[in-house]
Amino acid sequence: MSAVTAPGARDVDDDTSAEKALATVEALIDADPLLASSEPVIGPALPPAVSRGKKRARPPPRAPDGERMHPRNVFAASNPDFAALAATHPRLLPYLVETKDGLHTIDFASWDATFELNRALLDACYGVKHWEVPRGHLCPPVANRANYVHWIEDLLALSRPASASASAAGPALVGLDVGVGASCVYPLIGASLNGWRFVGIDVTDVAVAGARANAAGNPAIRHLVEIRDARTFRLAGTSPTLENQTRTNENDSRGDSLLLPAMDEHETFAFCMCNPPFFDSDIQTEEARRRKNPGSDFGGSDAETSCPGGERAFTARLFEDSLALRDRVHWFTTMCGKKETAKHLRRALASRDARVAAVRTTVFRQGKTARWGVAWSFAERARSTNGEPLRRGSQILERTNIS
Repeated sequence: MSAVTAPGARDVDDDTSAEKALATVEALIDADPLLASSEPVIGPALPPAVSRGKKRARPPPRAPDGERMHPRNVFAASNPDFAALAATHPRLLPYLVETKDGLHTIDFASWDATFELNRALLDACYGVKHWEVPRGHLCPPVANRANYVHWIEDLLALSRPASASASAAGPALVGLDVGVGASCVYPLIGASLNGWRFVGIDVTDVAVAGARANAAGNPAIRHLVEIRDARTFRLAGTSPTLENQTRTNENDSRGDSLLLPAMDEHETFAFCMCNPPFFDSDIQTEEARRRKNPGSDFGGSDAETSCPGGERAFTARLFEDSLALRDRVHWFTTMCGKKETAKHLRRALASRDARVAAVRTTVFRQGKTARWGVAWSFAERARSTNGEPLRRGSQILERTNIS
């Protein structure tokens, strides 16, 4: 695919594509016993408040650590009003739990409850009308994922490819989502908010089929999203050099390329984003992974949550790919669940041999949860941005604090 060809263009002519894609993912789910059990308004807007009977409910308190969320995040000023949300999204209603002070919440230890909440939030706040996730698979918290998208916006405001438009929005900016997952959440939010084009890549049948179904089920943005199977994607005319790189990497299960198998020889991207598998599948049992956070259940299959070497090995592979691709991706970025992973990546980026032009880091905060973001660029036009502050609300870590 060339840089000027809209992702997904091959699929949007068929009005039944959403139904076909959904049927495909449902068939995959049925085949796996472990998995059994007018135009929409686009853009952020908090659900309207509603009254309960004669007495109007008190608004929910400010989100914990809300001042540290990105200021453009629709959840930064206050928590969602779950009762108001359920009034317009009745599938959420059975999961409401009334607290002693008359407010409403949900049982976050229930995958079904968190799924219905995030489905309702995607619709109410981002105009995403169709969203399905195979039961038990990763159901990403929307507020946290939106923080990452807003940070990408700020990075592109600092520096973006010369071929891009004058603004940090629009289809001239193409993002690569590494490990898009069945939820397809980053492309759905990024395309809805900013009109970005996306290529999402993954390596399991359920993830690829689910992401395609979610993209195809949203007519307003489906032409902006293309989903690729990184195991099988090849384009005619791939250069021998690129093909040899891919073959060499495929012979090493730990050092294989994440990006090269899913990219055209001349394809370029404004950014890539990634939420790596957290656990090391070699040393951590499935029971240990399930026990990690008993207070909430956002799901996650083994392929989504673990890989050989865990998060640190995965981000190391992304770094190695960046050394080969260099400025073909303007901003390489990744989210890290461990601060130690971010430190290790920063030390690699500081290497003289890497010759990185710009590095930015941040902390994504939501309630008790903290995640670390690392971004780097080899583009000369990004070099001058190292000293420029990002927008307030996306906390910048000084180099001395993370290295």
